[in-house]
Amino acid sequence: MRYDDASAWCREVVSGGHVMLFDPDMFHSELTKASKQFDIPYESLHSFLRNVHLIHIKRTHHWVRSQLFVEQPHYLQAYTTTGTSTTATTATQEGDTRRSILEMARHLNHPPYMMARLVVEHMVCNTTTTTTTGPSKKFVTEAMRDPMNKLGTLEAIDPQYHSSQSFPSNTIKQPSVVKVDAFSGRPVPLPSQPVTRLATEVMEAIDSDPMYGPRQDRERHFVGLEHELMLEQSLRAMEIPFETETELRIRGTPRTPDILFSCPVGIRVPKRNENTFEWKVVCWIDSKALFGDVHTHRTSVLPQAETYVHRFGPGLVLYWFGHAPIERLGDGHGDVVIAGWNVPTCFMLPTGELASHGTTNSTVSFDG
Repeated sequence: MRYDDASAWCREVVSGGHVMLFDPDMFHSELTKASKQFDIPYESLHSFLRNVHLIHIKRTHHWVRSQLFVEQPHYLQAYTTTGTSTTATTATQEGDTRRSILEMARHLNHPPYMMARLVVEHMVCNTTTTTTTGPSKKFVTEAMRDPMNKLGTLEAIDPQYHSSQSFPSNTIKQPSVVKVDAFSGRPVPLPSQPVTRLATEVMEAIDSDPMYGPRQDRERHFVGLEHELMLEQSLRAMEIPFETETELRIRGTPRTPDILFSCPVGIRVPKRNENTFEWKVVCWIDSKALFGDVHTHRTSVLPQAETYVHRFGPGLVLYWFGHAPIERLGDGHGDVVIAGWNVPTCFMLPTGELASHGTTNSTVSFDG
Protein backbone atom coordinates (compact mmCIF):
# COMPACT_ATOMS: atom_id res chain seq x y z
CA MET A 1 0.00 0.00 0.00
CA ARG A 2 1.37 3.41 -1.02
CA TYR A 3 0.05 5.32 1.97
CA ASP A 4 1.72 8.69 1.34
CA ASP A 5 0.65 8.78 -2.31
CA ALA A 6 -2.92 7.83 -1.38
CA SER A 7 -2.96 10.50 1.33
CA ALA A 8 -1.74 13.18 -1.10
CA TRP A 9 -4.36 12.13 -3.66
CA CYS A 10 -7.17 12.36 -1.09
CA ARG A 11 -6.08 15.83 0.00
CA GLU A 12 -5.84 17.03 -3.60
CA VAL A 13 -9.31 15.71 -4.46
CA VAL A 14 -10.86 17.37 -1.41
CA SER A 15 -9.05 20.72 -1.46
CA GLY A 16 -9.61 21.15 -5.19
CA GLY A 17 -13.30 20.28 -5.04
CA HIS A 18 -12.88 17.58 -7.69
CA VAL A 19 -15.97 17.05 -9.83
CA MET A 20 -16.09 13.42 -8.61
CA LEU A 21 -17.35 14.74 -5.26
CA PHE A 22 -20.54 15.83 -7.04
CA ASP A 23 -21.02 12.92 -9.44
CA PRO A 24 -21.49 9.37 -8.05
CA ASP A 25 -20.61 7.67 -11.35
CA MET A 26 -17.36 9.59 -11.72
CA PHE A 27 -16.66 9.07 -8.01
CA HIS A 28 -16.80 5.30 -8.47
CA SER A 29 -14.68 5.43 -11.64
CA GLU A 30 -11.96 7.67 -10.18
CA LEU A 31 -11.85 5.78 -6.89
CA THR A 32 -11.48 2.47 -8.73
CA LYS A 33 -8.53 3.81 -10.73
CA ALA A 34 -6.85 5.30 -7.66
CA SER A 35 -7.38 2.07 -5.73
CA LYS A 36 -5.36 0.16 -8.30
CA GLN A 37 -2.76 2.91 -8.61
CA PHE A 38 -2.02 3.07 -4.88
CA ASP A 39 -2.46 -0.65 -4.20
CA ILE A 40 -5.17 -0.11 -1.61
CA PRO A 41 -8.60 -1.80 -1.53
CA TYR A 42 -11.50 0.25 -2.88
CA GLU A 43 -13.39 0.26 0.45
CA SER A 44 -10.25 1.34 2.32
CA LEU A 45 -9.55 4.24 -0.05
CA HIS A 46 -13.21 5.26 0.12
CA SER A 47 -12.97 5.41 3.92
CA PHE A 48 -9.63 7.25 3.73
CA LEU A 49 -11.08 9.86 1.37
CA ARG A 50 -14.11 10.36 3.59
CA ASN A 51 -11.86 10.85 6.63
CA VAL A 52 -9.95 13.58 4.79
CA HIS A 53 -13.18 15.13 3.51
CA LEU A 54 -14.63 15.32 7.03
CA ILE A 55 -11.60 17.37 8.10
CA HIS A 56 -12.31 19.78 5.24
CA ILE A 57 -15.99 20.04 6.19
CA LYS A 58 -15.22 20.80 9.84
CA ARG A 59 -12.71 23.48 8.86
CA THR A 60 -14.95 25.22 6.32
CA HIS A 61 -18.46 24.75 7.72
CA HIS A 62 -18.70 28.16 9.41
CA TRP A 63 -17.28 29.86 6.31
CA VAL A 64 -19.86 28.13 4.12
CA ARG A 65 -22.69 29.26 6.40
CA SER A 66 -21.32 32.80 6.25
CA GLN A 67 -21.24 32.72 2.45
CA LEU A 68 -24.80 31.41 2.37
CA PHE A 69 -26.49 33.70 4.85
CA VAL A 70 -24.22 36.56 5.99
CA GLU A 71 -21.83 37.90 3.37
CA GLN A 72 -23.33 40.42 0.95
CA PRO A 73 -24.56 39.53 -1.53
CA HIS A 74 -24.93 36.12 0.10
CA TYR A 75 -25.58 32.89 -1.77
CA LEU A 76 -29.12 32.47 -0.53
CA GLN A 77 -30.01 35.65 -2.39
CA ALA A 78 -28.60 34.12 -5.57
CA TYR A 79 -30.66 31.01 -4.89
CA THR A 80 -33.95 32.80 -4.25
CA THR A 81 -33.75 35.57 -6.87
CA THR A 82 -36.92 35.32 -8.93
CA GLY A 83 -36.27 34.10 -12.46
CA THR A 84 -37.53 31.79 -15.17
CA SER A 85 -35.52 28.67 -14.47
CA THR A 86 -37.05 25.50 -15.89
CA THR A 87 -35.13 22.83 -14.02
CA ALA A 88 -32.69 22.60 -11.15
CA THR A 89 -29.83 21.73 -13.49
CA THR A 90 -30.37 24.78 -15.72
CA ALA A 91 -30.84 27.38 -13.04
CA THR A 92 -28.25 29.73 -14.53
CA GLN A 93 -29.44 29.61 -18.11
CA GLU A 94 -29.85 32.88 -20.01
CA GLY A 95 -32.56 35.01 -18.45
CA ASP A 96 -32.26 33.47 -14.99
CA THR A 97 -29.77 34.58 -12.35
CA ARG A 98 -30.61 31.89 -9.81
CA ARG A 99 -28.10 29.32 -8.62
CA SER A 100 -29.23 25.78 -7.89
CA ILE A 101 -28.32 24.02 -4.65
CA LEU A 102 -25.96 21.73 -6.55
CA GLU A 103 -24.25 24.70 -8.20
CA MET A 104 -23.77 26.39 -4.83
CA ALA A 105 -22.32 23.16 -3.43
CA ARG A 106 -19.81 22.95 -6.27
CA HIS A 107 -18.86 26.59 -6.03
CA LEU A 108 -18.32 26.47 -2.26
CA ASN A 109 -16.80 22.95 -2.33
CA HIS A 110 -19.36 21.61 0.12
CA PRO A 111 -21.19 18.24 -0.03
CA PRO A 112 -24.47 18.59 -1.98
CA TYR A 113 -26.49 16.83 0.72
CA MET A 114 -25.15 19.09 3.46
CA MET A 115 -25.66 22.18 1.31
CA ALA A 116 -29.27 21.14 0.70
CA ARG A 117 -29.81 20.65 4.42
CA LEU A 118 -28.51 24.15 5.18
CA VAL A 119 -30.90 25.64 2.63
CA VAL A 120 -33.83 23.62 3.98
CA GLU A 121 -33.07 24.71 7.55
CA HIS A 122 -33.29 28.32 6.43
CA MET A 123 -36.24 28.19 4.03
CA VAL A 124 -38.87 25.91 5.56
CA CYS A 125 -41.78 27.52 7.36
CA ASN A 126 -41.50 27.88 11.14
CA THR A 127 -45.14 26.84 11.56
CA THR A 128 -44.06 23.27 10.86
CA THR A 129 -42.37 23.17 14.26
CA THR A 130 -42.86 24.29 17.83
CA THR A 131 -39.60 26.24 17.94
CA THR A 132 -39.35 30.01 17.59
CA THR A 133 -35.92 30.20 15.97
CA GLY A 134 -36.44 27.84 13.07
CA PRO A 135 -37.47 24.35 12.05
CA SER A 136 -36.80 21.49 14.41
CA LYS A 137 -33.96 19.12 13.67
CA LYS A 138 -36.49 16.29 13.51
CA PHE A 139 -38.53 17.98 10.78
CA VAL A 140 -35.44 18.85 8.73
CA THR A 141 -34.23 15.24 8.97
CA GLU A 142 -37.64 13.98 7.85
CA ALA A 143 -37.64 16.49 4.98
CA MET A 144 -34.21 15.33 3.81
CA ARG A 145 -35.42 11.72 3.86
CA ASP A 146 -38.63 12.47 1.97
CA PRO A 147 -38.29 15.84 0.21
CA MET A 148 -41.08 15.30 -2.32
CA ASN A 149 -43.73 14.85 0.37
CA LYS A 150 -42.31 17.13 3.06
CA LEU A 151 -41.16 20.00 0.81
CA GLY A 152 -43.28 19.50 -2.28
CA THR A 153 -45.89 22.16 -1.51
CA LEU A 154 -45.59 25.86 -0.76
CA GLU A 155 -47.17 25.36 2.67
CA ALA A 156 -43.88 23.91 3.91
CA ILE A 157 -41.83 26.90 2.75
CA ASP A 158 -41.51 30.32 4.35
CA PRO A 159 -43.82 32.74 2.47
CA GLN A 160 -40.98 35.16 1.73
CA TYR A 161 -39.48 32.50 -0.57
CA HIS A 162 -42.66 31.47 -2.41
CA SER A 163 -41.85 33.54 -5.48
CA SER A 164 -38.66 31.57 -6.08
CA GLN A 165 -40.31 28.15 -6.01
CA SER A 166 -42.49 27.86 -9.08
CA PHE A 167 -41.55 26.39 -12.45
CA PRO A 168 -43.36 27.18 -15.69
CA SER A 169 -46.14 24.58 -15.87
CA ASN A 170 -45.22 23.38 -19.36
CA THR A 171 -41.66 22.52 -18.29
CA ILE A 172 -42.42 20.17 -15.41
CA LYS A 173 -41.34 16.65 -16.27
CA GLN A 174 -42.28 13.53 -14.37
CA PRO A 175 -39.29 11.30 -13.55
CA SER A 176 -38.77 8.59 -16.16
CA VAL A 177 -37.38 6.21 -13.52
CA VAL A 178 -39.15 5.37 -10.27
CA LYS A 179 -37.14 6.79 -7.37
CA VAL A 180 -36.35 4.76 -4.26
CA ASP A 181 -36.52 6.43 -0.87
CA ALA A 182 -32.95 6.90 0.36
CA PHE A 183 -33.83 5.95 3.94
CA SER A 184 -36.55 3.30 3.77
CA GLY A 185 -35.65 1.73 0.43
CA ARG A 186 -39.31 1.90 -0.68
CA PRO A 187 -40.41 3.32 -4.07
CA VAL A 188 -41.27 7.01 -3.94
CA PRO A 189 -44.76 7.77 -5.34
CA LEU A 190 -44.62 10.12 -8.31
CA PRO A 191 -46.14 13.53 -7.53
CA SER A 192 -49.59 14.12 -9.01
CA GLN A 193 -48.81 17.78 -9.61
CA PRO A 194 -45.70 19.96 -10.02
CA VAL A 195 -43.64 20.12 -6.86
CA THR A 196 -41.64 23.04 -5.49
CA ARG A 197 -38.24 23.93 -6.80
CA LEU A 198 -36.79 23.31 -3.33
CA ALA A 199 -38.02 19.70 -3.24
CA THR A 200 -36.72 19.09 -6.76
CA GLU A 201 -33.29 20.50 -6.00
CA VAL A 202 -32.99 18.69 -2.68
CA MET A 203 -33.62 15.42 -4.56
CA GLU A 204 -31.00 16.43 -7.13
CA ALA A 205 -28.48 17.20 -4.38
CA ILE A 206 -29.10 13.86 -2.65
CA ASP A 207 -28.71 11.99 -5.95
CA SER A 208 -25.48 13.88 -6.74
CA ASP A 209 -23.71 13.24 -3.43
CA PRO A 210 -21.55 10.09 -3.43
CA MET A 211 -20.60 10.19 0.27
CA TYR A 212 -23.33 11.81 2.37
CA GLY A 213 -27.06 11.36 2.70
CA PRO A 214 -29.69 9.07 4.25
CA ARG A 215 -28.66 6.05 2.17
CA GLN A 216 -24.97 6.44 3.00
CA ASP A 217 -25.75 6.94 6.70
CA ARG A 218 -27.79 3.75 6.70
CA GLU A 219 -25.06 1.82 4.88
CA ARG A 220 -22.34 2.95 7.30
CA HIS A 221 -24.54 2.03 10.26
CA PHE A 222 -25.12 -1.50 8.98
CA VAL A 223 -21.47 -1.96 7.96
CA GLY A 224 -20.47 -1.08 11.52
CA LEU A 225 -22.99 -3.54 12.98
CA GLU A 226 -21.89 -6.24 10.54
CA HIS A 227 -18.25 -5.98 11.55
CA GLU A 228 -19.09 -5.93 15.25
CA LEU A 229 -21.04 -9.16 14.70
CA MET A 230 -18.09 -10.67 12.80
CA LEU A 231 -15.84 -9.83 15.74
CA GLU A 232 -18.22 -11.43 18.24
CA GLN A 233 -18.58 -14.58 16.12
CA SER A 234 -14.80 -14.94 15.77
CA LEU A 235 -14.25 -14.67 19.52
CA ARG A 236 -17.04 -17.14 20.26
CA ALA A 237 -15.50 -19.57 17.75
CA MET A 238 -12.27 -19.36 19.78
CA GLU A 239 -14.28 -19.83 23.00
CA ILE A 240 -12.95 -16.64 24.57
CA PRO A 241 -15.39 -15.26 27.19
CA PHE A 242 -16.39 -11.61 26.80
CA GLU A 243 -19.17 -9.07 27.23
CA THR A 244 -20.50 -6.90 24.42
CA GLU A 245 -21.07 -3.15 24.51
CA THR A 246 -24.82 -3.74 24.74
CA GLU A 247 -24.43 -6.05 27.74
CA LEU A 248 -22.14 -3.57 29.48
CA ARG A 249 -24.56 -0.70 28.98
CA ILE A 250 -27.41 -2.77 30.41
CA ARG A 251 -25.26 -3.10 33.52
CA GLY A 252 -24.89 0.68 33.55
CA THR A 253 -21.24 0.80 32.50
CA PRO A 254 -20.47 4.10 30.70
CA ARG A 255 -17.90 4.64 27.92
CA THR A 256 -17.73 1.05 26.82
CA PRO A 257 -15.66 -0.57 24.06
CA ASP A 258 -17.33 -3.04 21.70
CA ILE A 259 -15.81 -6.05 23.49
CA LEU A 260 -14.66 -6.39 27.10
CA PHE A 261 -12.93 -9.67 27.88
CA SER A 262 -13.97 -11.48 31.04
CA CYS A 263 -10.28 -11.74 31.87
CA PRO A 264 -7.15 -10.25 30.25
CA VAL A 265 -5.78 -12.15 27.25
CA GLY A 266 -2.55 -12.00 25.29
CA ILE A 267 -2.13 -11.19 21.61
CA ARG A 268 0.95 -11.61 19.44
CA VAL A 269 1.76 -8.46 17.46
CA PRO A 270 4.71 -7.15 15.41
CA LYS A 271 7.17 -5.00 17.32
CA ARG A 272 7.28 -1.41 16.15
CA ASN A 273 10.20 -0.65 13.82
CA GLU A 274 11.40 -4.25 14.15
CA ASN A 275 10.88 -7.49 12.25
CA THR A 276 10.09 -9.52 15.36
CA PHE A 277 6.92 -10.17 17.38
CA GLU A 278 5.90 -9.70 20.99
CA TRP A 279 2.97 -10.61 23.21
CA LYS A 280 0.72 -7.84 24.48
CA VAL A 281 -1.96 -8.09 27.17
CA VAL A 282 -5.36 -6.68 26.14
CA CYS A 283 -8.57 -6.33 28.13
CA TRP A 284 -10.89 -5.04 25.41
CA ILE A 285 -11.36 -4.60 21.65
CA ASP A 286 -12.91 -1.63 19.87
CA SER A 287 -14.16 -2.35 16.35
CA LYS A 288 -13.68 0.41 13.75
CA ALA A 289 -15.26 -0.16 10.33
CA LEU A 290 -13.04 2.47 8.73
CA PHE A 291 -9.50 3.13 7.53
CA GLY A 292 -7.12 4.27 10.26
CA ASP A 293 -5.23 7.20 8.77
CA VAL A 294 -2.80 9.15 10.93
CA HIS A 295 -5.01 12.19 11.57
CA THR A 296 -8.20 10.26 12.36
CA HIS A 297 -6.31 7.93 14.67
CA ARG A 298 -4.55 10.74 16.52
CA THR A 299 -7.50 13.12 16.91
CA SER A 300 -10.47 10.76 17.30
CA VAL A 301 -9.76 7.07 17.79
CA LEU A 302 -6.75 7.19 20.12
CA PRO A 303 -8.29 9.69 22.60
CA GLN A 304 -11.35 7.44 22.82
CA ALA A 305 -9.15 4.37 23.27
CA GLU A 306 -7.21 6.07 26.06
CA THR A 307 -10.44 6.58 28.02
CA TYR A 308 -10.94 2.81 27.83
CA VAL A 309 -7.35 2.26 28.99
CA HIS A 310 -7.94 4.41 32.08
CA ARG A 311 -11.12 2.47 32.91
CA PHE A 312 -10.45 -1.11 31.78
CA GLY A 313 -6.71 -1.43 31.13
CA PRO A 314 -4.81 -1.96 27.84
CA GLY A 315 -6.74 -2.94 24.74
CA LEU A 316 -6.91 -3.41 20.98
CA VAL A 317 -8.25 -1.13 18.22
CA LEU A 318 -9.26 -3.12 15.15
CA TYR A 319 -9.36 -1.18 11.86
CA TRP A 320 -11.34 -3.40 9.50
CA PHE A 321 -10.33 -1.42 6.42
CA GLY A 322 -6.65 -1.23 7.29
CA HIS A 323 -4.50 1.57 8.65
CA ALA A 324 -1.48 3.77 8.10
CA PRO A 325 2.00 2.32 8.74
CA ILE A 326 1.94 1.12 12.32
CA GLU A 327 4.98 3.17 13.36
CA ARG A 328 3.05 6.38 12.57
CA LEU A 329 0.11 5.56 14.82
CA GLY A 330 0.19 6.44 18.50
CA ASP A 331 -0.22 3.55 20.92
CA GLY A 332 -1.06 5.33 24.17
CA HIS A 333 2.35 4.65 25.73
CA GLY A 334 2.13 1.01 24.71
CA ASP A 335 -1.35 0.40 26.12
CA VAL A 336 -3.23 0.48 22.78
CA VAL A 337 -2.54 -2.30 20.27
CA ILE A 338 -3.38 -1.55 16.62
CA ALA A 339 -4.58 -4.32 14.29
CA GLY A 340 -6.00 -4.17 10.78
CA TRP A 341 -8.10 -6.01 8.22
CA ASN A 342 -9.09 -9.07 10.29
CA VAL A 343 -9.63 -10.33 13.81
CA PRO A 344 -6.38 -11.75 15.22
CA THR A 345 -6.53 -15.52 14.85
CA CYS A 346 -4.74 -16.45 18.06
CA PHE A 347 -5.09 -15.30 21.66
CA MET A 348 -3.30 -16.45 24.80
CA LEU A 349 -5.47 -17.22 27.82
CA PRO A 350 -4.31 -16.44 31.39
CA THR A 351 -3.43 -20.14 31.76
CA GLY A 352 -0.88 -19.80 28.97
CA GLU A 353 -3.00 -21.83 26.54
CA LEU A 354 -3.52 -20.54 23.00
CA ALA A 355 -7.11 -20.09 21.85
CA SER A 356 -7.65 -20.38 18.13
CA HIS A 357 -10.95 -21.17 16.38
CA GLY A 358 -12.45 -23.02 19.32
CA THR A 359 -9.35 -25.04 20.23
CA THR A 360 -6.68 -24.67 22.88
CA ASN A 361 -3.08 -25.62 22.37
CA SER A 362 -0.12 -26.20 24.63
CA THR A 363 1.09 -23.62 27.11
CA VAL A 364 3.36 -20.88 25.74
CA SER A 365 5.31 -18.37 27.79
CA PHE A 366 4.80 -14.63 27.20
CA ASP A 367 8.35 -14.19 25.92
CA GLY A 368 7.77 -16.73 23.14
